[in-house]
Amino acid sequence: MILVHEFCVAKTREESFLQIIPASNGLFPFSQLYDSNRLRIYFDKAEALKRSRLFFPHLRSLLYFDTWNWEIKYSCIFRILRICKLLRVLDLGEIDLGGIFPREVELLVHLRYLLIKSHLESIPSAIANLSRLETFIIRCGGIVRLPNTIWTMKKLRHLCVFDFYDHGFMLPIENLDASPSLYHLQSLSLAIEASSQSLQKILTKLPSIRRLECFEVESSDSTGSCNRIIVLDSLTRLESLKVNFSGDFSFPLNLKKLALVNYKQPWSEISTIGKLPNLEVLKLLFKSFLGHTWEMKEGEFLKLRFLKLVNLDIVRWIASCDNFPPLQKLVLNDCWNLQEVPSCLGDIPTIEMIEVSGREKSALTLVKQIQEQQVDMGNDRLKILIRE
Repeated sequence: MILVHEFCVAKTREESFLQIIPASNGLFPFSQLYDSNRLRIYFDKAEALKRSRLFFPHLRSLLYFDTWNWEIKYSCIFRILRICKLLRVLDLGEIDLGGIFPREVELLVHLRYLLIKSHLESIPSAIANLSRLETFIIRCGGIVRLPNTIWTMKKLRHLCVFDFYDHGFMLPIENLDASPSLYHLQSLSLAIEASSQSLQKILTKLPSIRRLECFEVESSDSTGSCNRIIVLDSLTRLESLKVNFSGDFSFPLNLKKLALVNYKQPWSEISTIGKLPNLEVLKLLFKSFLGHTWEMKEGEFLKLRFLKLVNLDIVRWIASCDNFPPLQKLVLNDCWNLQEVPSCLGDIPTIEMIEVSGREKSALTLVKQIQEQQVDMGNDRLKILIRE
């Protein structure tokens, strides 16, 4: 591995693709960087970065991975940003910016990719200065409000927030009818207030969306959303959808990946999902469906390859050999009451892996029976992964 790493470093330096600067090499003037467009900085001590006097005004990509004292990080990184006016790619994913959006970033008008780690509640309207921005990602962002100027950023392709809990961007709804559409947006982490009736209107502004996550945010005047009818048929390019709230959804037929959390529908309603002709990945998570029995109907989930059931109160799961014939992987986690799984799982020739929690004794016993069936059929490739 060391030889491979050294070869890659040498090759990137030879082709001026990437310069890697360790602190042990001392302080570099710009003339020694071979006019590199990409730079990776790492220092074994924070003081080494503080003392450095690197100068690289033609830099196009900056990826910063180390974490230290925040005062040193801010002063040094912001000094670099003030110099690198031509940056197109900026990854500050390992620097916790707290609750601020740096002014220095607002001035990087050539940026196409921006990743920050922050606990911002809102993004300043000056984000529109980054008119070339295509990808904007926030780590540990929670719920982040976007300004009205976001609708003017015509080149945006990806707006994502990554966090362990509820997260997403709240798009502005003031003067929504008069706002332009984001025609190029393909990926979006969207947060929507439970009392809001604007979700349907927002979706009409995203004609090219392919990957969508929807999280519900409770508001002070929330009256619940269980009776909302949400029509997604117009999103003809949508392939991946994650929903984290309850409602009556009309799913687009082109959907390939679907994850449901807190969907809170009876198992009888799952047939609508089972009829989606292109669905390959289905994740049913915490309270997505309620009830003790899931009885699958003939002709459902005909293209399903991956199925994940997590934290459901299901007891009996009934299916036939006609259901999910190309299934490759099944995951069962925290389904404590599960007493019956389809015996036909042992007859599916394509199945490769079943993952189950070791604490779920009944489910584990059932899964081992399926493995025995597969061995009897000559399929010794089936792997049983037991997670403690």
